[in-house]
Amino acid sequence: MSACEKCWEDAFLESYGSGQSQSQAYHKLLEERKDNPCSPKEQAGQWWDEENQCDSRTLDQRQKQSK
Repeated sequence: MSACEKCWEDAFLESYGSGQSQSQAYHKLLEERKDNPCSPKEQAGQWWDEENQCDSRTLDQRQKQSK
């Protein structure tokens, strides 16, 4: 599974000046959001492919599976 880009960015902002690492903040956010996860589009962030409605980093894998 790819990292959630929205949570990773939010973790950066949360860790900035707080004394905790971005990784610690990221895992905390994932735990807090587990019952209400980010959308696939939010998870993909800049890699969202509007035409195919998926994370473009996984597009090759999806195309291979459909053959």
